[in-house]
Amino acid sequence: MGAEQPESQSARYDRWLDAGVDLIERLLITGVALVLITLSFMALWDTVVLVRDQLQIHDLTRAITVGVDTVFVTVILLELLHTVIGREPLARQAPDFIVIGITSAIRHGLSLVATASSSGESVKRVIGGKTYHLTVPGSGNPREIVIDLAINSVGVLVLVIGLWIVRQSFRDLKAREDV
Repeated sequence: MGAEQPESQSARYDRWLDAGVDLIERLLITGVALVLITLSFMALWDTVVLVRDQLQIHDLTRAITVGVDTVFVTVILLELLHTVIGREPLARQAPDFIVIGITSAIRHGLSLVATASSSGESVKRVIGGKTYHLTVPGSGNPREIVIDLAINSVGVLVLVIGLWIVRQSFRDLKAREDV
């Protein structure tokens, strides 16, 4: 039951430095989160504008392609936002980053297919009384397209296997903690 000893000058300085670093970290995370939210809204608005523009010129295929592509950008930005504002240890955020990688790789694969099909011929179809242009898959080099898609698919597979391994390691860790 001794009297409390006064805090030393170095301990006070360390505590003050820790509080300052913590404040700076919170401000930076808030700034990054605000930027990601702004970019997400911009990407979503861009989706609406680009799809509307393509529908006004009655190019249904291009509207769908552009819409899916830009929505994937929004999803990636929102996943990044979720990961940034999650105050979990870096090891716990690994699955989130792998999911972002998988989403990006799938978007890239869809973009490869869309780019390959955009060089094809356009066919006019009347849908609901309006004439729309549908793009038939193009005349790009099929061998190069298949090779690019195969490489992209292997990348997605590696990421999915990595995600499975990370999740299994967390399950094993949790099972040991429960014992």
